[in-house]
Amino acid sequence: MVKIAIIGAGSVSFSMKLLQDLNYYKDLSGSTVVFMDINEERLDLVYTLAEKYMKETGARLNLEKTTDRKKAIDGADFVINVVKIGGYHNMEKEREIAESLGYYRGFGDRVSDYYGGFAAYEQLKFIRELAKDVEKLTPNAWYMQVSNPVFEGTNLALRETGLKVVGFCHGYLELFHLIRVLGLDPKDVEEQVAGFNHSIFLTKFKYKGENAYPLIDKWIEEEAPKLWNSYEYMISPWEYTQLSPASVEMYRLYGLFPIGDTPRAVSPWWFHTDLNEKKKWYPAGGPDSEIGWTMYLYGLKLRLAQMERLARDPNVSIVKELPVEESMESIIPFVDAIVNNHRRRLVLNVPNQGAIPGIPDDVIVEIPVYVDKNGIEREKIEKIPSRLMLYVLIPRWLRMERILQAFQEGDRTSLLLMVMDDPRTKSFEQGKNLVETILSQPWNEEMNKHYK
Repeated sequence: MVKIAIIGAGSVSFSMKLLQDLNYYKDLSGSTVVFMDINEERLDLVYTLAEKYMKETGARLNLEKTTDRKKAIDGADFVINVVKIGGYHNMEKEREIAESLGYYRGFGDRVSDYYGGFAAYEQLKFIRELAKDVEKLTPNAWYMQVSNPVFEGTNLALRETGLKVVGFCHGYLELFHLIRVLGLDPKDVEEQVAGFNHSIFLTKFKYKGENAYPLIDKWIEEEAPKLWNSYEYMISPWEYTQLSPASVEMYRLYGLFPIGDTPRAVSPWWFHTDLNEKKKWYPAGGPDSEIGWTMYLYGLKLRLAQMERLARDPNVSIVKELPVEESMESIIPFVDAIVNNHRRRLVLNVPNQGAIPGIPDDVIVEIPVYVDKNGIEREKIEKIPSRLMLYVLIPRWLRMERILQAFQEGDRTSLLLMVMDDPRTKSFEQGKNLVETILSQPWNEEMNKHYK
């Protein structure tokens, strides 16, 4: 049996779905699952949830908990990193600072590095430390990066260790939202997405063997305006971004339909100049507007409250609210495919190794793969339009390289150069002021020393 270590197990974002899948995949019975978190209250909460859920489902797992990261890692076959350092409090403070200096919604708000704070420093520092611990204590383990920034984080772990590194994101599941809206039977759909994390596009789309892109064109012409004028759309920034005018315009600009978080993360800057402009392109201004992000943070509080109620109320059945069914996350299905040789097609973040022409082999890409006991087999990727490569994918790859170069070399000037590339930067003094003001904050004392 295998040992699965979940680092940051108190995560509100991922813990419930991990528990759901650990109980669903019965062939993992007998495995040891170690919950690790430095927040003892959250750790106890998730452990209690796991015990209660396992009793209800009849699953057979050996559960452990610890605040000691190295103890959790030691001997693990799979190390799952769901850690978000520091929560969102300081990140929101940095956003306020940036807005006061002329950067609406904060610097880097539309790309995944922002989820780790300014230049993703805290997250990257933790990822490097964790990956090096894994390499030292259990070098044959799979290192699984789940928390953002997945693109920067998986590349960092891959380059600084000799581990088997893979990244996970559920954004691609929005493809099935599109399929449902088009009224298609998923069993008759042949699809493929490719790109980078939060930057993936629909490279293949067939229905009953025929090109299905004309069905998207027809929906855009006949049905999309009805959706965009509906009340349900206008109040649902998280649910309907995939079907927004932003997605449609990006399809027209770049030649392939964007999937998942892509319409947020790599959409043109002119979609985001202010809230009124955001509302033209996204429902309620989109997930990253003042409206959408407030809803997200409130949703996290509601989810935590649900976890506490399920864990502590003896009269409440977890199974009734969290049925024993697949969560659709790829994390535990990946483990099951490796351990039990259940060959499975998943969309994962893996080293390119020739999958997407024009991208170096050692850069992590998000593509469909086949997973079994032999590891990962990459699916052949359809041709990506040159305009999409030049204006979206290559710039996003270079941004990742810049973030990692600044982090690995402690290069303060590179931070400034990244800020100067932002179209909202109107002067050299404004850019320098942003960098120095954020680095001078008391919670960024270590980062200030790091970037020399």
